[in-house]
Amino acid sequence: MRIELRHMVAAGLGLGGPVAWGVASGRPTPGALAAIGALAVSGLFRNEARPVLVHGVAAVAGTAVAGLAGVVVAGRGWLTAVAVVLIAGLLAVAGGISRPMAEHSTRFIVFMVISTGVAKGVEPVPAAVLFAAGAAWGLLVAALCLHTRKGPAEPGEPRPAPSLRALLRRWWRTLGSASGWQYAIRLTACLAAAEAVGLLWSQPTASWIAVTVVIVVRRRLDGAARRSVERAAGTAAGVVAGSAALLWVPPSWLFVLLVAALAAVRPALKERNYTLYATVMTPLVLLLMEGGARVPPATIGYRLADTVIGCVLALGLGYLPWVVRRERSVRAVVG
Repeated sequence: MRIELRHMVAAGLGLGGPVAWGVASGRPTPGALAAIGALAVSGLFRNEARPVLVHGVAAVAGTAVAGLAGVVVAGRGWLTAVAVVLIAGLLAVAGGISRPMAEHSTRFIVFMVISTGVAKGVEPVPAAVLFAAGAAWGLLVAALCLHTRKGPAEPGEPRPAPSLRALLRRWWRTLGSASGWQYAIRLTACLAAAEAVGLLWSQPTASWIAVTVVIVVRRRLDGAARRSVERAAGTAAGVVAGSAALLWVPPSWLFVLLVAALAAVRPALKERNYTLYATVMTPLVLLLMEGGARVPPATIGYRLADTVIGCVLALGLGYLPWVVRRERSVRAVVG
């Protein structure tokens, strides 16, 4: 899909707006939480043929519930680890029902894990309201910026969408084979290891290990080796850039501009260079998680170590064994 200026404007305003509101009102933390909600739904309408209202309502509700779940389970030790792994596993399996369900479930998992890292001193219900408000704002901006008249219909009869019953039947059949469980196993294995490391190694940024895992591990294995290495390299570079910005503590107005600028270039980079995309996405998430507040110098070391651990877990448990196994199966069939 060709990225136009309006996509960048929508992304910049979608995340910059809540942050600007937080700074102007003297409440940067609520503004950052609302911006995280907007981040959760960014890019939802890149395919403008989708039914906006249905997917928009589902996205706002899913963002609120994901944020609520993350804040509620955060800070409870092994109970947090078990809850995050179980919820992520169930949603990963349910994502096999359809492509929209896969997108919504993946979005839920990512922002549930992110919200566990911003839960300190945040009440669950107000946080969920802020997440939902930010998501609604982001979708409103996207609808205003990206709305276009529908072009002429393509010749021929449109292919009817499969019914819910047909989707469920197909999904149920996939659960009878290993492929129906593969993504859930890959993701939960990585998340379980990430949560265990975070609990055994007590340090202030331990939640970033799990965040790195859910950023790097994706459902498809096609091109997995290259894409995962690109994502891991970009995440590591982004941690350095984001942590350096937080050490400096930019002025409030510059913090707003940084968030808006990083958000604006994301759509273009995602279509062109995934390493650069991850390099931009990671400091954006860090800035919002910290709310622009200053972090101790030691945090850079912790963040880098957590990023390396998360990437090693994602590549070592979530990709390489599965790619090797698939290639052996293909060679066995061909040979």
